[in-house]
Amino acid sequence: MLARCARCQATFTTDRFGRQTCPHCGAELLLADPNAPPPAAVEPPPPAAPPEAEPTSPPAPAPVSGPSEPGGPVWGAPPPPPSGGELPPPPPPPPGGHGAPPPWGPPPPSGAPGGWGPPPPPPPVPAGPVLAAPFAERAQRGFLSSYFETWKLAAIEPARFFRHVRVDQPGSAVLFAVISYAFGVAVQSVFNWLSGQQMVAVMEQLAGRMPPGQAELLRSFVQRGTGAIVLGEVLLAPLLGLVALYVTAGAIHLLLVLFGGAHRGFPATLTTVGYTFGVFALLAVPGCGGLIAPIWWLVAVVIGLSEAQRCGTGRAAAAVLTPALLLCVCCCLGPLGMLLGGTLGGLSELGHGPAIDL
Repeated sequence: MLARCARCQATFTTDRFGRQTCPHCGAELLLADPNAPPPAAVEPPPPAAPPEAEPTSPPAPAPVSGPSEPGGPVWGAPPPPPSGGELPPPPPPPPGGHGAPPPWGPPPPSGAPGGWGPPPPPPPVPAGPVLAAPFAERAQRGFLSSYFETWKLAAIEPARFFRHVRVDQPGSAVLFAVISYAFGVAVQSVFNWLSGQQMVAVMEQLAGRMPPGQAELLRSFVQRGTGAIVLGEVLLAPLLGLVALYVTAGAIHLLLVLFGGAHRGFPATLTTVGYTFGVFALLAVPGCGGLIAPIWWLVAVVIGLSEAQRCGTGRAAAAVLTPALLLCVCCCLGPLGMLLGGTLGGLSELGHGPAIDL
């Protein structure tokens, strides 16, 4: 049978079907048998079944813990994001049209629109239960027992006493101060008068041997220790104590106002100064009472004011010690000024003296 080459179109004779080689160009040919049955259609392989997904266990619930346990929620922290991973939208800006304050410059005052300035400091609150002083309840407790109990609290435990004492009863504090101051001054004056009687006798004998002018000067000095002078000091001691109390409390409170420490008003200052004035009863101690009482009072009144006014020890100490420092400066500069003035006057007179002819 004849076959035709699909490449060179030449014919050649062959006796079989299938793969042939063209004798003219050498190309490979494939002669199909026309009597052979058509090949069966090849079905595509079935798709592979998807792998079975492993069963997933439900997520374990988060442990519930209190705010004080490790890993627990923190008060004021932002809420966790939702399960989708998206963060919640930011909160709306505060009323007034202002967002977060700029990172430069000082913040506006607290009263500015928007309200994002520093909040005003909270008013001071009492540091515990408010109790009446024992001396304020002397009608029920008894005068002497209430007096000694109040004296012990104000002088030995001023922090605890003035932290809880009522400051709306300054009358009892004033009476307590006047009694203590008058007692101390009266006993001190009587003791000084009794101890000075022998000195008076010695001074009288010495004055008899002096010239008249010097004798009168010495007698006037000795008369200061007579019974009449001592009686006058004893009678005027309550009035002097009252005046000293109000002058001291007024000066200290004025300085507290200047230093920003007068949170509870003048009654708190007057109550503190009044009850700490009880320390001046130590003036009755012979010899050392006049030295111990002022130092003890300074310590007690500083601690008491820091607790009664809720102002801190620093402001209380500044308000109490400033008048004392000013007084010390005046006392030191006064004699120094007088000495300097006398020296300058002497030098001036020396410079204007009569000339000496040589």
